Order: sequence, then structure tokens, then C-alpha cells
Amino acid sequence: IVDGSAAMALGEGYYAGATTSDGDRAQSKRQLERERLTPDARGVALVMVGLPARGKSFISHKLERFLLWKGLSTRMFNVGSYRRQGTDAEQSGRSDFFDKNNTTALAAREAAASAALKDMFEFLDGGGQFAIFDATNSVVSRRAHIIQSFRSHVHKYNLVFVEVICSDTEVVEANMMNKIRHSPDFHHMSLEKALEDIKKRIANYEAVYETVGDDEGSYIKLFNLSTKVLANQCYGRISRSILPYLMGVHIGTRPIWLVRAGVGEGNPQSCDHPSARLSGLSGEGLDFAQALGKFVHARAAQHWHATGREPEPTRVFTSTMARAVASACHISDGDAVHSSALNALDKGTIGIGWWDVECRSDSLPWDEVSRRHPEFWEQF
Repeated sequence: IVDGSAAMALGEGYYAGATTSDGDRAQSKRQLERERLTPDARGVALVMVGLPARGKSFISHKLERFLLWKGLSTRMFNVGSYRRQGTDAEQSGRSDFFDKNNTTALAAREAAASAALKDMFEFLDGGGQFAIFDATNSVVSRRAHIIQSFRSHVHKYNLVFVEVICSDTEVVEANMMNKIRHSPDFHHMSLEKALEDIKKRIANYEAVYETVGDDEGSYIKLFNLSTKVLANQCYGRISRSILPYLMGVHIGTRPIWLVRAGVGEGNPQSCDHPSARLSGLSGEGLDFAQALGKFVHARAAQHWHATGREPEPTRVFTSTMARAVASACHISDGDAVHSSALNALDKGTIGIGWWDVECRSDSLPWDEVSRRHPEFWEQF
């Protein structure tokens, strides 16, 4: 039996390790590795891994667009493009070029990968934040060379492998058809010959393929386009941003409509009028909201009929302005998301010269605008 004071002392001793630092406490190698990977590095390299026709380039483009949208300096380096620059696609695009026994082709492929890697380091050294290395990188030796290149580089960057694994036959066949239609490797080839050639190429890679192991460092594995996701040693911004995004990657299509809010009550710039954020819809605005609802319902029905899938609710996102919320009231029965991030920040300036010279207040002179800029007023 332990009395109250003793129990409190024991408790303080137990929890002290979570609130105080002990410089002499030994840290495990795993903890030290996590601390090394957690801080934001100067740059991050996302190195793709996977067999052909698994969606690596598709995901690479998606990642590039996502990171650019977030305002991050990002560039993708596709080794296939470097290969075609060094060796004509008529030769380098054929399946025998990827045979492990073809030493001449192997040297050309290594040269293309090295050139892409060199350009990637130059991009990161120049201030790039994310570099995407799009290639198969299908064997341990190739990935070990990449790892060593990063370790020996003058600047230190985080390296994360992104392995795309797909066993879904329908998805693989769809990816093969997409590659045949759009890749320069298969120009001037019939569909039958191109399909036969890419299957042989895949077989060449399958014969030597080695999946990424835990001892190779940080990685994210995507199974069947995010049906399952496995992550190893992913911390910091990789876990906050990249990983959640990759978990949502898909190849489906969906219609997206961008709409301005309906017309508000009165003149939103009038001195005696409340803020535009508080203004409700005018009669014209109410008519617009009803027409918008009918439009979205009709187009959504067409979309679900064309895809042959069960209809799903339309997701609605609006600003927090009253007239924006009211404009979407006829679109969906589900809950809409109202976010201040969608509120208007600045509608811009109108005209050249007269705005700053003749206007003595911030209130917009609607009559004068309609007289001087009839085309704009009609659109507005």
C-alpha cells in the first residue's frame, strides 16, 4: 500500500520524462532518425518506383500540380524524356531496349537517369523545394545509387521513395492503353503491335523488380491507386501534406462548376447599405438560385447516367456571405461547406485614370460605371 504523498511523488517521477529534458538520456537510433527527418529540409526529392503502366507519371503530374498550387517551387524530372533525347524513340521505346541482357541499352538508360538526377540536384540547389524523379527505379542497386548521391551531395535534402503497386488488371490495362495513345515511344505503331511491345517491356521489368524495403529509408507505397497506403519514416511536411494527398489520388472524373453568387439586394457599395457580406439575394438573385439548382441537377444526372454508377450527392462549397449561401440553397440536400477562405478579397479596379482622380470615396459610383463602361456593366 502506498500513501497519498508517496503516490504523488511516484506520479511526478513517472510523468517527468514527458515534461523535462535530460541531456544525459540516451536516445535510440530510431528516435534520432525521426528527429533528423522531422524538420523541414532545404528541399525534398520524391523518387517514384514501380513497374511500367502502374500510374507513376500520372501521380507525378498530380503531385507536381498540387505542390505548385500550394505555392511551392516544384519540378518533375521524367527519365523517359531524357532517354528519348539521347536515343531515338523508335529504338529506345522498343521492349528489347529494356532487356537486362542488352548492355548497350542499359548504359543509355543509366546515362539518361544520371542526366535527370544531375538536373534535379541543380534545381534543388537553386532553391527548388520539391523535385519529383519519375522513373521505374525498380531494383535495389539503382535506388542505392540514388541514396548515395543524396548522401554525398554538398547540400542535404530529404529523400522519399513513392512506390506505385498495382495488381488490378482493369487499371493496368487502362494505363497501358493510355500510355500507348500518348507516349512518343509508340507513335507510328498499330494498337496491336504497341500493346504486345509494352507487355514485353513490363515482363522485362518484372523479371528483375525489387520492392522498396524498410532499410532503404523513407517511403510511401500506394496499392491499386490508394486502395491501401503504407508509409515508413515519413514525418514533418511529408506526413502533413504529401501523404494525405496521395491517399486521395484517384483516376475518376467528375464535373466541377464554378459560380458567382447571385445578385444582392440594392447597391452593395451604397453608403446607407449594409456590408455586401450581409446582403441577401434580390428578386433577380432568387431566380438565379432556382435556375442554378435546376442546372446542376440536370447536369449531375447526365454525369451519373454516363458513368453507369449510382448517383451521389453533389458537394457544395460556398463563401460565408449570405447571398453566396442562398445562391446554393437549391443545389443539394446535403450539408454545404461554408468557408471564409472563399470570401472575395478584392474585386479589382475599373477603368483607366478616372477612378483615382475623380472618385472622392471608396464607394463605387454605379451610374458612372454603367455610363463609361457599358460592356463591363452588362457583364457585371
